[in-house]
Amino acid sequence: MSVKLGDRGQQSLVANGSRAQIVAALATVPSLTASPNVPDVPTEGAAWPVWTQTTFDGALGLPGRATFDVYALLPAGYVATTVETADGLLGQIVEALWRIAVVQLAEPVTVRFDNQTQMPGLRLRATMRGNGP
Repeated sequence: MSVKLGDRGQQSLVANGSRAQIVAALATVPSLTASPNVPDVPTEGAAWPVWTQTTFDGALGLPGRATFDVYALLPAGYVATTVETADGLLGQIVEALWRIAVVQLAEPVTVRFDNQTQMPGLRLRATMRGNGP
């Protein structure tokens, strides 16, 4: 049996199952529009996870523990509005993720898109709890 690049095998469950859990958690935050990937059109409130690594903690196979960077876009323009939104949103995002992941850090970022636009945002680093997807 040959396996083609991109075939959905057991390994893809580590990132994909966790990604779905993060998107579902982000969707519980009222001001966010959660999606599994970066949005085509950057808009305030867009939120998505980006898989950064999976650790296997010395095990030979699956399951591994996935880590994601989670982004949420903030309003651009007036700095005070951006800061106030970030202050209020950060706790909501951490609370939503806490049930499924350990949030390791949060920081303000400027998110740059392929079309050369950029928006202020939050980036959180979250490692999934447990050993499964």
